[in-house]
Amino acid sequence: MVRGRKQKRGDIVRIDIGNGKQFHAVALTHPLFAFLDGVSEREEPVQDVRDRAVLFKLWVMDSAAKSGRWPIVGKVDPPTVSALDGAVFFKQDRISGRISAYDAIANAESPLSFEEADCLECAAVWSPEHVEDRLRDHLNGISNKWWASMRPRK
Repeated sequence: MVRGRKQKRGDIVRIDIGNGKQFHAVALTHPLFAFLDGVSEREEPVQDVRDRAVLFKLWVMDSAAKSGRWPIVGKVDPPTVSALDGAVFFKQDRISGRISAYDAIANAESPLSFEEADCLECAAVWSPEHVEDRLRDHLNGISNKWWASMRPRK
C-alpha cells in the first residue's frame, strides 16, 4: 500500500469498499470527515464528487489517510469546507445513563433527550475498516452492526 499523508481540512479522500466500488469523503476539522452520497465504479473528476449530499459525519482515525488506505484525490474550496464543518454528536454516561449533545467545534455539552440523541451520531472515533463496512451496508440497504452497537440506550 502506498503511504499517504495526514489529511488536511478540505482534502477529498477516496474510499474503496470492494468490488470496484468507491465512496468519497471530505476532511473537515480534524478528525471529522463528511461522507458523501453516491458510489462510483471508476475514478471521477473532483468537481463531480464535491457537490454531493452528505450521508453522515464521523470522527475517523488518522491512519485512514496517513496509511494510504484512503488516498487523497482532491480538495474542496474553503467556503465549501466551512459550510460542511461542524457536527453535534451524542454522549451517554455508562453509569448514570445521562445523555448529552456534544459540539466539538464549540467544545460544549448540553442535555439531550433519548429521542434527540437517537437522531445523532455517537461521539466516537471510527476505524477506517468500520467506516468501510458502514458504507457497504448503506449501499446494500442494511443496518450496520457498528452503528447499531453505539446507539443510545434507555
